Formats: sequence, C-alpha cells, structure tokens
Amino acid sequence: MMDVPQPPRTWEPAASYQGGKSNPAFQFSAWEFATRDFRVAASLAAPLTTLAERLRLKIEDTWEDLGYVQVAMFKIGSVDFALSSFRDTESDDTLIWMRLADVDSSEKIALLTSALGIDVGLLTIIHEQ
Repeated sequence: MMDVPQPPRTWEPAASYQGGKSNPAFQFSAWEFATRDFRVAASLAAPLTTLAERLRLKIEDTWEDLGYVQVAMFKIGSVDFALSSFRDTESDDTLIWMRLADVDSSEKIALLTSALGIDVGLLTIIHEQ
C-alpha cells in the first residue's frame, strides 16, 4: 500500500474560500458542478417536497457555498430543469433552474407549469423571458 503524507497544518479545508489559501485543492459540490450551465429562471412559493411529490422526483441533499440545499434535477421532453430549496430556512420557496439555452423561453417554462398542474402566473419570474 502506498504511503500518502498527511496535509500540512496550514492547509484549509478544500471547500473553503480560495483567496490567499494555501491548500491547492478547491472542492465544490456535485450540485454546483451540475448547474454550471443553468440559471435560475423563476421561483415558486411552494415547498420542494410538494413539487417533487407531484412529479415523483427524488430529492437529493447537497451543499453549496451558501449552505445546505435540497435539489431535484430532471427533464421534461428535451428541456432540463432543476428545483432547489435551502434547508433550515423559514421560506418554503423553491427556485426553478433551467439550462442557459432554455431560460429565455416562456414555452419551455410552460412545460413545467403544465406538468405541475399550476398556472404560470403563480411563478415569480427571476430571469425575464
């Protein structure tokens, strides 16, 4: 078995801010990596669990630099969506993410609202269509 040395005591955790950091590794979550090509398109005043139940989605627990987050990523037709909600907050709002290529399409966000069985007027649009 190979002997790997312990990290120097001056190295911060890999997920910590990189400014002036001595640890050469910077860790980010799978969620942050997966949403690099996504943008928040809208929010909905409904719990993520309720939306996930409607679409029979699995919710994953993960983290990002702002804290712990619950997420569900899925497709409707050819459109990629993600729903996210920060844990341990008083808000029940869910953020709706879309791929950058789709975020400006009101027809594509209508695919989601139709699948959820809600009126598009219930969304708070964050990125103008």
